Amino acid sequence: MKKELGYIFLIATSVAIFSCKKTPGGGGGTPPPPTEETVAFSIEPDPGSSTVTSTTSTYPYTVKLTSKIPTTGIHVDHATQLDTDNSAPSFTRVSSTSTTSYSLSTATLDPGKLYKVTVVVTSQKTATNTLTKTFRVAKK
Repeated sequence: MKKELGYIFLIATSVAIFSCKKTPGGGGGTPPPPTEETVAFSIEPDPGSSTVTSTTSTYPYTVKLTSKIPTTGIHVDHATQLDTDNSAPSFTRVSSTSTTSYSLSTATLDPGKLYKVTVVVTSQKTATNTLTKTFRVAKK
């Protein structure tokens, strides 16, 4: 009887020891920081893939962040340049830690010329978390 109790005690102790074993990466330490949601935005009115026509000297549009805003905020860079101009665009920047909608407009448009508008939204924390969209506009 004592021998059987000894075996039972040995088995119970073994089960208890192995069930308390830590799993790899478990417990202790600080949890990794949450990953930032990929930046996404829309342009309204949606220019689609065709050329937008403006009846005024500038074309107003709104950039709306459709992803969760990063904790440190975003930069919205926008530029208007002639479509035939292959040089790097000269951007204007607006930044915010809380705004998710930006009312913007193009630079002055000359009649009969085609322009390319470039909008870049970037996380202030992670420079690689960025999205670029372009559309074309012409003044009537």
